[in-house]
Amino acid sequence: MDEKDQPSDIRHYRNVAKKIVQQHFGKPASRIVYKSSGRTNFVFAVNHVEGQFVVRISPDADRLNAFQKERRASQKAREAGVPTPEVLAVGMDSVSEPYMITRRVTGIEASQNPKRMHIVQQMGEYAAIINSIATSGFGTDFDWANTGNNNGTWDSYLHKEFDLAKRIQILSTNGILSEAHLNELERVVVDVTTKRVTPSLNHSDLRLKNVIVDEGGDIAAIIDWEECLSTIAPEWEISIALHDLTIDEKQAFIDGYGLTVQQVEEMAPLIKAFNILNYSPTIESATRTGDQKSLDQIKLRLAGALDLYSP
Repeated sequence: MDEKDQPSDIRHYRNVAKKIVQQHFGKPASRIVYKSSGRTNFVFAVNHVEGQFVVRISPDADRLNAFQKERRASQKAREAGVPTPEVLAVGMDSVSEPYMITRRVTGIEASQNPKRMHIVQQMGEYAAIINSIATSGFGTDFDWANTGNNNGTWDSYLHKEFDLAKRIQILSTNGILSEAHLNELERVVVDVTTKRVTPSLNHSDLRLKNVIVDEGGDIAAIIDWEECLSTIAPEWEISIALHDLTIDEKQAFIDGYGLTVQQVEEMAPLIKAFNILNYSPTIESATRTGDQKSLDQIKLRLAGALDLYSP
């Protein structure tokens, strides 16, 4: 059982959810059901006379700003034509914990629908729209274009929030890649500054588990904007979105995005660099817990042994 899924905690946050619903709608919920899908938040499905809703509650009081950022990002995407859940409220006025109320989307998780190729191509189409939304600054704490604010540079984000040096050190210490390969990774991501530094909105976890579809396989909503950030695109978005897709699904996503073969070939080094560097936290966790099997599997994967398409 996850530490977050302790019965006493679930009971506590279910009571918090009851207070939030009563405060927002003026009437109690007819049913509140805990959903264990939340990684860091306590998530509850709510049946109410006003409709069906989802209440997410964070045990961390500092998460209010993150919820507000998530709300604005999903609204921006919605305005641009991306289907996202309607956010009804964000706050911590009636309780001591930050919360978000969204209208529940009808459908199932995309990974459970057999029309994956169709779904993945749509994901690519919507990714292109998301990445077309201009932002200001880089990282998780960002602003929107034309606001006059600039919350940092690519170089600052890379060396502070992203912590490039630490990620490379983790890969080096565990013998995941050679020093020559690590030097090339660093060069690829640092050189972005010399080419372009225009940031845009990235969902940053655009995978099947965060997509709700109807029976026909059409996307009803892209959910979980918790990881969204302002950075370069499409390389960052694609490095995560393509991560767990088959080769044919990768191609469908790219086609949906509207990228040419030449564009993908030019982007490939940076896409691969982001993908590899994003393994660092997983490697660090496996090292801390002594999980040698996972470390060996990651090393095999990043060494290219499972790549059947490159000479």
